[in-house]
Amino acid sequence: SSGINAEVRAMEDSLVHAYLTAGVIPKDHAKWSSVETEPSTREHDMSRLSELLINPLKLKLARGSPNYTNYTEDFKEVIDYILCDDATTVAQVTPSASETDLQLSAGCPSAIFPSDHLPIISDIVVSGKGVQTG
Repeated sequence: SSGINAEVRAMEDSLVHAYLTAGVIPKDHAKWSSVETEPSTREHDMSRLSELLINPLKLKLARGSPNYTNYTEDFKEVIDYILCDDATTVAQVTPSASETDLQLSAGCPSAIFPSDHLPIISDIVVSGKGVQTG
């Protein structure tokens, strides 16, 4: 392993989230319904896609699941993630903003939360195995 780290924006129920965090997209994943196929071959097509879309990276969430990473009047979701591989260890994470604070500030952006995305911060330690220094 090389210490792969990534910051990703995707809804928790998305195909991207499933691929990156579970390593596969199950053929019965709800989002497959938006993929157009011939009705007579749909089962075979979904099985084949699931077999082909296997993520060899074995990524894990480095932040856990915060309450929200985007909070507006109309949209309240976790859409930002920090991912890492097995060559990394999460040393600590910052606490999430409380829903009370988000409600008081009328969401994001605001004077308290100036970005349209809430911060997610993790201290990640990359193991020395396989890491070369110059």
